[in-house]
Amino acid sequence: MIFVDTSAWFALLYEKAQQRPEATLTFAEIERGRYGTPVTTDYVLDETFTLLRLKAGMTPVVRLSTLLRASPSVRRVRVGEATFEDSLKLMLSRPDQRWSFTDCTSFVIMRETHIPRAFTWDHNFAEAGFEILPSA
Repeated sequence: MIFVDTSAWFALLYEKAQQRPEATLTFAEIERGRYGTPVTTDYVLDETFTLLRLKAGMTPVVRLSTLLRASPSVRRVRVGEATFEDSLKLMLSRPDQRWSFTDCTSFVIMRETHIPRAFTWDHNFAEAGFEILPSA
């Protein structure tokens, strides 16, 4: 499995994103099954839909919602109460890090489901001990 983070969704769908060509190639590899099932969360999608709408309007929001509905492979995980609490504990236990709460929920879910890597440009994932793609 591979975790798909906000920065990857954004790069894939925001036409002006500098990383868009690389995001498109990486996502194509993911869809072909190279890294296993792509996994994302409702919190990541919340961030992504909001960011896309603020930066580019509704068109990329519609494209992402269509992609998610049409993709037989993307697995969406909902952040439940236990994950919420574990994420808050993680955030509070690491005052040395500037991780967002959404990042903490992602890290907790990745650890719980044994996902070793993330499709992201957010280096917080590497700081938390995960491999990131595309690699720098």
